[in-house]
Amino acid sequence: MIFNKRRVFLKSSFLTTAVILFSGSKLFGAISPLETLSLVQEDLFPHAKEIGIKSAEYLLLILDHSRITDEEKAFIRNGVQWLNEESLARFKKIYTKLSPAQRQEMLETISTENWGARWIESMLTYILEATLGDPIYGANTKGAGWKWLHHTSGFPRPTKAYL
Repeated sequence: MIFNKRRVFLKSSFLTTAVILFSGSKLFGAISPLETLSLVQEDLFPHAKEIGIKSAEYLLLILDHSRITDEEKAFIRNGVQWLNEESLARFKKIYTKLSPAQRQEMLETISTENWGARWIESMLTYILEATLGDPIYGANTKGAGWKWLHHTSGFPRPTKAYL
């Protein structure tokens, strides 16, 4: 029982702990990585919610998986910080406060940077996993991603989540 409580705490604390942002050499403030990640995923795949894909929830689930390295978790978290720092430098606002057009401009801008291209690729990978994964994992609600893509799943399907 103690192990389960610890696991829930670690999973929820990873993305709910604030990321400290600096603008120039001054402290700007702190933001929640989950809010930024949710909006980035929405910007990268705007139809996800509309068709029933819960990619942000999937990201929380997958980040608790033993095969996700500490380096990958740090990269995701740092990517949130770097994106917001770039947003501050360019627009004097954090990413979540930008207009949709400004957010797209930011994603295009960071995609030209090595870290940005890798970070966006990582976000898209998780979105695709959420869209194509078995509904048992909770992100591909009622096989919505499969229906959207006119995909028939393979058999046998899992009977329990292997996370």
